[in-house]
Amino acid sequence: SEEKHLPVITVEDDTVTVFVGNVTHPMTKDHYIKWIALETKEGNQRKKLHPDELPKAVFKITDGDGVISAYSYCNLHGLWKS
Repeated sequence: SEEKHLPVITVEDDTVTVFVGNVTHPMTKDHYIKWIALETKEGNQRKKLHPDELPKAVFKITDGDGVISAYSYCNLHGLWKS
């Protein structure tokens, strides 16, 4: 469901934090977020995740760059975009 899969973006200065879900997504061997990606005006960044980690990624962006969207990929429910 959306509340467990949609990436939630927080920007503070040059740091972008993406947390998956308003309700924390499970991170078990059988059901987890495989990666989180950030799309900005200047390009893309991606962080691979593993079971038992938090469904969270922290990215740095350069001065003048801006966030366009974030993506999360669930091994069971596919790709989600915010």
